Amino acid sequence: MKNIKYLFFILLGVTAASCEYFESPDETATVQEGFITFPAISLEGDQYVTMLVNGTFDDPGALASLGTEDITNEIEVTGEVDPATPGVYVLNYSVSVVNELDEVSSASQQRYVAVITESVADVDLSGTYNGNGTAVAGTWTQAATVTPIAGAWYRTDKALASGNNLSIFFALVGDPGENQQERIVVPNQVSAFGFVNTTSPDTYAELIDGGFQWNLFISCCGNFGPIIFTR
Repeated sequence: MKNIKYLFFILLGVTAASCEYFESPDETATVQEGFITFPAISLEGDQYVTMLVNGTFDDPGALASLGTEDITNEIEVTGEVDPATPGVYVLNYSVSVVNELDEVSSASQQRYVAVITESVADVDLSGTYNGNGTAVAGTWTQAATVTPIAGAWYRTDKALASGNNLSIFFALVGDPGENQQERIVVPNQVSAFGFVNTTSPDTYAELIDGGFQWNLFISCCGNFGPIIFTR
């Protein structure tokens, strides 16, 4: 283990010595040797958006630059929002350029739009919960905190109610119809354990009496749960 740590710091020192760079707040970086400029992209408006079902969504768009050059017109947007259907929709804004070394450099940002029903518009999930997890290895209990991001969007510090501190964001979108439970959606996102979501097969997330529960897909180990959170 010590040898690995020493090797890491040696490599870090060599990298720092051979490649001086700076990164400005707008995420544009320049490598001093070779003068390579990378594209930067930033969202206009909010990253996490909440709207009522059957409302109107106007995409505020994004801005892109290459150094001092405005390349906003080169942004490609993928994904769409269906205002008539409760759920979470992801818009991806990306831009790619050919740099000074004739290599393709890219930048991207995501906007998350929650289309929610009236039934959950006034629900507040923020607070501290008692978390209980169940798996083949047994059961466990640990407190979890849910903090608001914006509108229907929240973040929890312990998505598995365990000591691994898996932090994820999610949205309360409401009743999907047919007398089902009020639904929560965890959009696909990167974590320390790989991708996490409740959009993969056999996953779910929903309100229950006194809290909520979910079964998460985690790319390191498949579906994980049920995890139950109660106040």
